[in-house]
Amino acid sequence: MQAQSIREGDRFYDGFAVYTVREIRPGNIIYMTDVLGDEELTLEQWGDTPGVYRLRPSRNAEEPKYGAEFGCRVNYVSQADNQYLEVIGDNDIVLKVLPLVQPMDNIAAGSLWYSGSLVYDATPSEDGIIRMTAMAEGEEHAFLITPAMGGTDLFEVSDDPDGAMNAYEYAAYARRIRQDGLDVICFYDKQNRLTDVMQATHVQDAQALNVKQWMALLCGNYKTEGGADFEIADTWFAYKGYDYPLEPVTFNGMVTGVLDFGNTEPFSGRLEAVPTREGLLLTEVKMNDGEPWFERTVSSYALKWAGNQSRFAFAGDILLNGMLHRYDKSLLRVMRNAILAAHGYVFRSKDLKSYFEAQPWYHPAANNADIQLSLLEQLNIALIQAAERAE
Repeated sequence: MQAQSIREGDRFYDGFAVYTVREIRPGNIIYMTDVLGDEELTLEQWGDTPGVYRLRPSRNAEEPKYGAEFGCRVNYVSQADNQYLEVIGDNDIVLKVLPLVQPMDNIAAGSLWYSGSLVYDATPSEDGIIRMTAMAEGEEHAFLITPAMGGTDLFEVSDDPDGAMNAYEYAAYARRIRQDGLDVICFYDKQNRLTDVMQATHVQDAQALNVKQWMALLCGNYKTEGGADFEIADTWFAYKGYDYPLEPVTFNGMVTGVLDFGNTEPFSGRLEAVPTREGLLLTEVKMNDGEPWFERTVSSYALKWAGNQSRFAFAGDILLNGMLHRYDKSLLRVMRNAILAAHGYVFRSKDLKSYFEAQPWYHPAANNADIQLSLLEQLNIALIQAAERAE
């Protein structure tokens, strides 16, 4: 999170009205009004801290709004994926959040959005409300997103009136972002924390996307416990100079976490594949065809990462919006910090410092403040944090 300046023309939405910054007066007074000019919000810079203001009275704002008092703190939070004002009351309680509203093309009819497990189809209505629908195992998933105002990036999220399952019922609001080659819809909880991301796609086959995403977490060069080279690719693996077919086991379009190695060496049959911070753990399983359930056996094999980049370099290439629930919090913590480590971030935590300094690809930066992450990397960090918070 970084504090930045509010600009003239910025618009903030409080759920009922949009306030536009009309003037930034000398002394850092921020003056904004609704579209009719009848309602005002006036902020005054709080000391020398950037992005921190006080709520103050003005001509058409003789009474404070949102249950606040004049003089209370108002923070302007600016992140790569989200910008908003938060009105702070006693005991640092957030009384109101006003997200920044920015121009954005309308979501097109028939556009497809990948949630990390399902592909949703967008159907706008004449009143601008967009119904997002997907099918899974014969059950309809659907929800509505309503633009805060036409042609903007901010949406309210609500249940489908027909009672279909809504995977985003917790969301306080959503924001669309088109930047750095990404076109995504981000969902936020009541604490303004990113929790889920849907990505625009041209692929209707959710299973193909699920498999592609999962295999991206596994692909790379490894060493077997005996020191032999072992490579995993999307549809094959290589061992002792030979390539063999490799097939992910799926059920009703979903990834089971099991790979079918066929009748080959050094592994054969079906093995559960679990990424570790050192590489990959393969465990033999018993499962019946046409069923997602499997039973682990006592036979397991550890593959050690042998790539010339981070074990978690995939976090800079794909959006991690589907598979994170599979991993324990200790692995998620390393995965999240590996995104920073790939840019040379210097760690203070002893365990992270020790782990990353032992990696041949890690080169400490001169100054952490100079590190710049892509939007994709910042989204992935927030998604990993959401998975770490989950029960």
